[in-house]
Amino acid sequence: MERKGSFTALLITALLVLVSALQREYFLVTEPASWNDAQQYCRSHHTDLAFIHTKEEANNVSALGNGNLVWIGIHRDTQNHTLWYWSGRRTSTFTDWESGQPNDREGNEDCGSAKTGGGWYDLPCDKKINFVCYQETPKVVLVKENKTWEEALEYCRDQDSDLPSLLSEAEQSSAKKTTSEAQTSQVWTGLRFLAGQWLWVNGDGLEFQDWPAGEMPFCPARYLHCGTLDKEEEHWGTRDCKEKLNFLCVKKWSD
Repeated sequence: MERKGSFTALLITALLVLVSALQREYFLVTEPASWNDAQQYCRSHHTDLAFIHTKEEANNVSALGNGNLVWIGIHRDTQNHTLWYWSGRRTSTFTDWESGQPNDREGNEDCGSAKTGGGWYDLPCDKKINFVCYQETPKVVLVKENKTWEEALEYCRDQDSDLPSLLSEAEQSSAKKTTSEAQTSQVWTGLRFLAGQWLWVNGDGLEFQDWPAGEMPFCPARYLHCGTLDKEEEHWGTRDCKEKLNFLCVKKWSD
């Protein structure tokens, strides 16, 4: 019972943690696209649409637009139109809305953009404009020790790290390169089935997914409740959380 309570505490703590990279770079894409198409492009070629959490980053991103509006990753919550969140459900307390924004002037302005010399503006998501992607270079390390999923989580946390989230094709590709040196065929990631749903243990959104055959296992077998990355296969795997595997850790920092 004490062990179960300890694990529950770890999960609660995780929801208050932002796991990210140590370095973030931004790239302007001068191919006008809708917000959704821009998001798909960024996830395929970089990490995601621009994620911003400081004024300095906001200035750097808006300057890339050269005076024009460019898509960034912030968008309106479809369930609560008073709330905005970032692509991938990344969290940040920082916002840089221009005075009077967001105003939802056309009644469908659910996606955010940035402009040089100004702040952020809400626009219809189907509007086609240039956009800014970001690329993170996570400090992902492979731990060549065989541990259960919970033991791996505790190990990473003790090292001021965490089990990683894989939020884009680019992040997954980077993690797979690290995984290639593993001594086990699969390695633990931060993916966990809990309370009837799959989630990243640190609270990141599960928007990018790479399940075999593209199908999320909504009712996984009783013991297959922890996520893995395979050395050979391209897609995510699920294993018994009590198995002992190598695992990945990623550095973390708070907003």
